[in-house]
Amino acid sequence: MEDGVAQSQVYSVIQDQRGILWFGTQGGGLTCYDGVRFKTFTERDGLLNNTVNQIKEDKKGNLWIATKAGLSYYDGVRFQSFQLPKKQNLQITHFDIDSKGILWLATNVGVYMFDGKHFSNVFSELKLKEQIINTILVAEDNRIFFGGESGLFCLKVEKSQLLINDYSKKSRYMLNSIASLKMDQNGTLWIGTYGDGMYGFNGKTFYRIDLKLELYQTSVLDIYEDKNQNLWLATLQKGVFRYNPKSGNFQQFNEADGLSSRHIRNIIQDNTGNFWFGTSGGGVCNYLGRQFTTYNRSSGLFGKLVYTIFQDASGSHWLGTEKGVSVFKNGKIFNYNASNGFKDIGVKAIAQNKAGELFFGTEGLGLFVLRDSVFKKLEFLKTTHVRGLVCDQNNALWVATAGLGLYRLEFANDGIQVKNFNVTNGLLSNRLTSLIQDKNGDLWYGTEKFGVACIALNGKTKLRFTQKNGLHSNEIVSVAEDPKGNIWLGTLGAGIHCIERASNNKLHHFGYDEGLTSTIAYLLSFDKKGNVFVGSEKGLDYLILKNGFTINKVKHYSKGDGFSGVETCRNAVLRDKEGTLWFGTINGVIRFYPSSQRKNTQAPILRLTDIKLFYESLSKTPYYKSLGSWQQVQKLELPYNQNHLTFEFFGVNLSNSDAVRYRWKLEGFDEKWSPPSTERSILYSNLNPGNYRFLVRACNEDQEWSKQPYVVEFSIATPFWYQWWFILLSISSGIFAVYLFVRKRVQHIQQVATEAQNKLQLEKELVELEQKALRLQMNPHFIFNAMNSIQSQIGVGKDKEARYYLAKFSRLMRQILDHSRMTTIALQAEIATLENYLLIEQFCNGNRFDYEILVPENLETDFIQIPPMILQPFVENAIKHGFRQLEETGRRGKIEIRFQAQSGYLECVVSDNGIGRKKASTIQQQSPTAKHISAALEITQERLELMGTISNKKSIEIIDLEENGKALGTKVIVRIALV
Repeated sequence: MEDGVAQSQVYSVIQDQRGILWFGTQGGGLTCYDGVRFKTFTERDGLLNNTVNQIKEDKKGNLWIATKAGLSYYDGVRFQSFQLPKKQNLQITHFDIDSKGILWLATNVGVYMFDGKHFSNVFSELKLKEQIINTILVAEDNRIFFGGESGLFCLKVEKSQLLINDYSKKSRYMLNSIASLKMDQNGTLWIGTYGDGMYGFNGKTFYRIDLKLELYQTSVLDIYEDKNQNLWLATLQKGVFRYNPKSGNFQQFNEADGLSSRHIRNIIQDNTGNFWFGTSGGGVCNYLGRQFTTYNRSSGLFGKLVYTIFQDASGSHWLGTEKGVSVFKNGKIFNYNASNGFKDIGVKAIAQNKAGELFFGTEGLGLFVLRDSVFKKLEFLKTTHVRGLVCDQNNALWVATAGLGLYRLEFANDGIQVKNFNVTNGLLSNRLTSLIQDKNGDLWYGTEKFGVACIALNGKTKLRFTQKNGLHSNEIVSVAEDPKGNIWLGTLGAGIHCIERASNNKLHHFGYDEGLTSTIAYLLSFDKKGNVFVGSEKGLDYLILKNGFTINKVKHYSKGDGFSGVETCRNAVLRDKEGTLWFGTINGVIRFYPSSQRKNTQAPILRLTDIKLFYESLSKTPYYKSLGSWQQVQKLELPYNQNHLTFEFFGVNLSNSDAVRYRWKLEGFDEKWSPPSTERSILYSNLNPGNYRFLVRACNEDQEWSKQPYVVEFSIATPFWYQWWFILLSISSGIFAVYLFVRKRVQHIQQVATEAQNKLQLEKELVELEQKALRLQMNPHFIFNAMNSIQSQIGVGKDKEARYYLAKFSRLMRQILDHSRMTTIALQAEIATLENYLLIEQFCNGNRFDYEILVPENLETDFIQIPPMILQPFVENAIKHGFRQLEETGRRGKIEIRFQAQSGYLECVVSDNGIGRKKASTIQQQSPTAKHISAALEITQERLELMGTISNKKSIEIIDLEENGKALGTKVIVRIALV
């Protein structure tokens, strides 16, 4: 339960074809385990009921779960439930599946059959009396064996009819209540009973197997046949029995062998050869053969930390812990602490002299001796921290301390002779960490910071090894001697060293590069061949050597291999007289049988745990339908923009999950397989469109690689812009676009040319109009009349007036000539020119009319631009035609010119009080200047249109002024667009 099983009562254990273990509990639901993680399914996840009696896997790899309330079916994605008929509190105790997929159910009222949809009561069809059925078995020939409180029965289908055979009537052995059934590879049926052991049935005869009453009054709840055809029996109160049918021998396993409970409900052997026992009250036990056995507090040890291990002359094993000392004697554990004559103190070293006295070196309380079953403290070292004890061939006791150097104690009838060796008389340091005696009788001691040294029994130093002469570190935590007499040193962070004694003490070093899991070597030991065991904070490394000093292979043992203590304690190792190794850890002591080492030939079973698209699980994306049962990818087709994939995978290796390594390759992307790695996921981003195959392989701790890789096939669609039709369309569109561009460019060039031509034409017309207007303004008759009038003033002696008007005339000519070079001039300049023109005309016409130019004060005359002398033709027309014969009417002529700014244009109004257009037209018809007037109006119209049109307004508007049919003059409105 502490490791992750949902409840302590585990009634069913199976391993599915994916290598995953499933545990059915009595109230905790369904738990699965892949070697690393536990996951539990309950009613909240869709399980019909949390009380699980049995689990079976069908041919499709899906699970059937018999619960208290009925059947649940799990396909790795969801649960589907089938409730039992509501009759007599019906419950399934056991079931099996035949070759057609039909489930045969053992229930509390008889046998039922389930075809996947409906339940059928077999006992009702056969008209059998209801009884409790405990177990049911489908044989290969589809015979159905079932056993219950009334014995053993067999169902057989012949010609679509069910026939029953009652074996309780044929053998008195089968009158027992049947608890379990198993048919072995040879066709023998094995029958476990309640309270009467197990029987065999060869098809003809029933026979007992425990001829020496090994199974006397034993209830056999489950039977399992291993790969060696041994039978493993789960019992109600006696743990586990292993039975060899050929030899007839039994072997029993109980708490002393590591079982957490004697009530065993179910037994299986996984694909790596390890056994799993479902218990009632003790959860699940994992049995790795006789490789590792752990003893800790649950086994009876008083302490948790095991600092030292020693085997005495009688063969008993003594363990020094943080709370005293414990001893294994005759298969039992005895503890000694403050409650029974010892101390609740850490014991770091144990030794025994020739008299059989045991010495215990403690943490801070010096030495204790066990004499005549009584612990006694040696007072002279009462506050010493002891790190090592050696009893030499002279029966002297050597004591390595942490701070006081090395002591030699010689015991005599008159007391103890003590000699101290420290830095003052040649010791490397007073703080020692370890002490051993080699085959030559010399002592080797390690120090905390000053290396290692060898001394003779007289205390004389023979050898020293520090960083100065080859060590990688002076921090020595362990020292050991191999079977060939070489000395091995464990350091605190720099790996291990070997001093090759036969080669003039040549040093060899081993670290991470040589394959060590850790460079902290708390303990060192050896097997018979000289291979090295190295204990660290990460478990145990087994170094298989080649030629004595070259590592050929490193095998690591951790919790997954049964080395449950994981972190070892300093120098806490013993190879006993039987060759068994004992390792002290921070969580008890572990017993190891080197002869039981075996190679794991089963490669990890690979499975896909997830595919992620842009870090989101595929199951949560719109492509979840590509996932089938148990995360199987059926047909994964992704669009071009879903090209960021993470593959997560896992290789199930129940013997050592931490040692699994992986290699992968994405066909269509990777050229080679990746190097081996412990990583369980790989990311591929920005994948190009195409078809891909992701392959992954895994290997176990013994380099057994999976023969066939796990394959995931998928495709990434080509984006539409890579499709042939899109490429063709793009090319066509490009060509069309180029055509349109060229065409538009040509049209633009033509338009620019046309506009330029029109502009030139417009400028030409404007120049021509300006020339015409200039010719109108420079009317020869006007110039002649003006000059003649000025001359007349000179003739009559009015020189002053002549000079005045001559100056005005010359100024007018200069204005006309200056303005002729400009398209537009300021309104102010135009008004000045009009004033000069009107003054000259008034003078030339004998002062026969008056004139007035009205300009509003707010009119921006210096800003508004108009064509030069645009109003002159209309003023001239009023003078020449409107005032003709005006004297006959008795009126004096008057011209009024008024300017007014309107919205977007300038309105110019020229009004006269002349004879009107009708009378003037009559007079003008015979005049030679008629054509001139018509041309002036036409030219002015064109000039105004070049300035721009005015919406809904005429550029020139002529209005006849009349009253009662009598002409009163003419008004000309000229509208000039403002630019």
